[in-house]
Amino acid sequence: MIPRIQSFFVLSIAYFLFSCSDSVKSITPNSIDENTIRGKVLMLDKNSSIVEVELLARSENLVGKIPSKIGSKISLILQPGDVSLLEKKEFFRGELQESFSPALGKTFLLHNVWPDDPAQRIMFNNVNRLLRRDTLSLGESMIRTIGDTLPPFALYDQDGNIVTTDYFDGSVTVMNFIFSRCSVAEMCPASTMKMKKLQELAKKTDIEHIRFLSITLDPEFDSPGVLKSYARGYNLDETNFKVCTSKKSVIDDLTRQFGILRKNEKNQPLDHTMRTMIVNSKRQIVYQVPGKGWRVEDFLSRLQEGSVAF
Repeated sequence: MIPRIQSFFVLSIAYFLFSCSDSVKSITPNSIDENTIRGKVLMLDKNSSIVEVELLARSENLVGKIPSKIGSKISLILQPGDVSLLEKKEFFRGELQESFSPALGKTFLLHNVWPDDPAQRIMFNNVNRLLRRDTLSLGESMIRTIGDTLPPFALYDQDGNIVTTDYFDGSVTVMNFIFSRCSVAEMCPASTMKMKKLQELAKKTDIEHIRFLSITLDPEFDSPGVLKSYARGYNLDETNFKVCTSKKSVIDDLTRQFGILRKNEKNQPLDHTMRTMIVNSKRQIVYQVPGKGWRVEDFLSRLQEGSVAF
């Protein structure tokens, strides 16, 4: 049996707070969250950040605000990260907020945008059902540690592409958990800067087959477009660095499995613990440092030794 370590009692409480069922809502207007639409991109003007879409579905509270019928064309304004997303993704879902544009006049800002291709959505949900079952089977007082294999999961990266545990095959991956709104300098901002420095040093020292993966702790805010802006803000080399998000239930399961504790109180910043890991090409955790105190030099030396690759 693969060895595991016991988590703190509070972890079991967090599990009950954060876990939820894996049921998938039927795709009808009634199943869409408030202020949300589903749409298909028809035309995108990057210079003006305006997108013309075909309206496929809308939440009930938007019926009066958007008189256009289902199937009609509407024009919306976008945030920079979402412009990048909708360049690549034809189908989407997103939230609307009343706004104004010099080109359109009174209109809506489309934000919190997620890919919504029907076939990919089915695959995404099926993989994460396996994660849900695996989390339930793990038990209340066990977390994954050195020697353990990653559970199955599906995430969206900053470009809206699906990332599964296949990402770890054939490479060594440095993985951690962060979120874009983290304002504590020595936590997520410092961790992302260290990941960036480690990525740069690995390239300079010719370490091959290495990847980097950061997973958000704040999925309700960190949509793919937000994480695209985050990656650009830190000037990350995105050729081998993915910043990923998913549904809240998926992030809840992953933080449960890796012993990351979160406390989210109203009008308070998200409080959380940290863990930085090295995962080998067989999807096994081969090294980890809990907390914020991991060192770039330590991880670099382990990657240079090559002992973590197998």
